[in-house]
Amino acid sequence: MSKTVTIIDTFGFFFRSFYALPQHLKNKDGFPTGLLTGFTNFIATLQKEHDSDYIIFAIDTKGPTFRNEIDPNYKANRSAPPPELSMQLPVAIEWIDKMGYKTLGMEGFEADDMIATVTNLASQQGHSVRVVSHDKDLYQLIDDDRVVIVDAIKRKSVNEKACFEKYGVTPKQFIDYQAILGDSADNVPGVRGIGKVGAEKLLKEYGDLDNIYAHIQEIKGATQKKLLESKEQAYMSKELVTLRQDVFESIDLEEYKMDIENPFLNIYDELVKYEQNAILRVLHARNQVSDEKRENTAQAIAVEEEDYGVKLEFKATLLTDIKELNAVLEKFTPDTIVAFDTETTGLDYDKDKLVGFSFCSNDEEAYYVPFCSFLSWSS
Repeated sequence: MSKTVTIIDTFGFFFRSFYALPQHLKNKDGFPTGLLTGFTNFIATLQKEHDSDYIIFAIDTKGPTFRNEIDPNYKANRSAPPPELSMQLPVAIEWIDKMGYKTLGMEGFEADDMIATVTNLASQQGHSVRVVSHDKDLYQLIDDDRVVIVDAIKRKSVNEKACFEKYGVTPKQFIDYQAILGDSADNVPGVRGIGKVGAEKLLKEYGDLDNIYAHIQEIKGATQKKLLESKEQAYMSKELVTLRQDVFESIDLEEYKMDIENPFLNIYDELVKYEQNAILRVLHARNQVSDEKRENTAQAIAVEEEDYGVKLEFKATLLTDIKELNAVLEKFTPDTIVAFDTETTGLDYDKDKLVGFSFCSNDEEAYYVPFCSFLSWSS
């Protein structure tokens, strides 16, 4: 029976999440929380949609990889990440394990190689694969609609058609496309002087890198000269960008089952510490938190029992999907009275940032929208 495997480009997602949200997000102790907020929103969406049977968090391990043996300069110019990001990474990685999920990494290889190997093995078993990443290096794995790349921030999936529309080459040509273009971010040299248009034209006419050089005499002018001068670099670049699909021979997907009933309960105290209020609202609204914890953290969430002699009771709903938001808004008429509130990083309206908003039109149900989701819908 065909199932769905979701593989996360973990550090890639964390970096993307960090830069997608306001970077001034901090808890009361001054600890940055933007990356953590993006991560909890993502997990909440996964749990809500539950359209995957297995979930794997692929990670990079410390130290050099086999690519550094091919070219010692590979990724040599990478700058250190911002300290605010570095502070949050260990916390987020720990949360993966504490929530009940599993990471997958191996010394000498990159997360992309983990992803490629799992994709290969899962595809052989007839499963569909969703690779959560915005990294174009993974486009070489796309296989019609059986293997797609998912941008979790923009909520878009990329299949073969989308790949061709964006780059003018097929996923099967993507390795050769990158071999010609190179990648300055990773110090992959490529063919000096040939850009996207030139690479697309060459591959459209000759199909792949080998065939380009097999017909090098047919290629005239400066393009031929550039190809000949950079032939060695082109093939080295191809080695560097080709993802390994044979890092391990088998994988027990049952170890990565996604049927964790409520992963957030396992990190509840840390959600309070890092003020992940949107998730805390949902846990409280669903009565999934003990009375003791609810009492101890009443001030950490917006949905509180105020000391006015009246207990406020209503359903709190987290909206992370534009269709759900529109469905709620469609019920409103020009005469509907709506109470609207915003959640920000502080109380200084000149400096602080908007991170979410809530609204209601009666005393029975209120809604909260994390602002990062709102941004991704409009991007």
